[in-house]
Amino acid sequence: MSGGRGGSDSPVVLTSGSSALGRAAALQLAAHGLPLVLGVRSVERGNEVQDEVLSLNPGARVDVLRLDLADLTSVLEFSAEYAQRFPGWRALVANAGVTMAPTRRLTSDGFELHLGVNSLAHFALTGLLLPFAAPAARVVTVTSPAARFGRIVFHDLRFDHGYRPFRAYAASMRANLLFARELQRRSERDDLGVLSVAVHPGLGVALDGLSGPLGAAGRTRDYAAAAVPIVAAVTDPDLSGGELLAPRRRGGTVEAVPVTPPRIRNEDVVAPRLWRLAGQLTRVVW
Repeated sequence: MSGGRGGSDSPVVLTSGSSALGRAAALQLAAHGLPLVLGVRSVERGNEVQDEVLSLNPGARVDVLRLDLADLTSVLEFSAEYAQRFPGWRALVANAGVTMAPTRRLTSDGFELHLGVNSLAHFALTGLLLPFAAPAARVVTVTSPAARFGRIVFHDLRFDHGYRPFRAYAASMRANLLFARELQRRSERDDLGVLSVAVHPGLGVALDGLSGPLGAAGRTRDYAAAAVPIVAAVTDPDLSGGELLAPRRRGGTVEAVPVTPPRIRNEDVVAPRLWRLAGQLTRVVW
């Protein structure tokens, strides 16, 4: 069970806070009056987002901390600094950071880039920050419609035997969905004290030029619409955990709606196995 700190003054932690989707989410969360901590690889870019948020919401609270999700040492350093500086956290938004790297790359710790950044780093970060969660805190994990096509190949997680950008991206998105669902199960079983919600940005966001089963659906890149389910996952009082939220246009507005997640064969076996492996690989066992 999480120790719990803070309360109404606890921030929302947003990783990849200077990305296009992160920026859109930061602007909308700040408009709701929520204090923010942006985890960013480039502090300079994070400061630019901070300035934009404050220009639109002069009374907002926005802090910027360096966080390189491709380096577990940075994840550890971020977690330690966060624990020293802030009273707790009300929501942790695991905003996936890598989409469709054209060639195979490895993180500092030797993980395939998509899996390492989008999935393993967020697994470690959540485990490290869990003791500081405020009561009824939420973990919001960003996945993608590509999760439907993802495959977790346990004997070749680094894609040593044939790399394709879409396959690697889709695998990490499936891993994120499995993590979100497994976290909710474990929270209920072990009284971890958090709600876990998955979100995806819809087909029209952040998939520009995607070659794969999703085709050319992602040409519009409407990041403001994509951020709507993130904000709902953080703020909607009616969520109970385990939902997958997506954006839906109705007239001239966008709303977040629960959608049916893709069926994952043998999820009851695959999800716990991936959880155990993530703990072994990151050395953050929780």
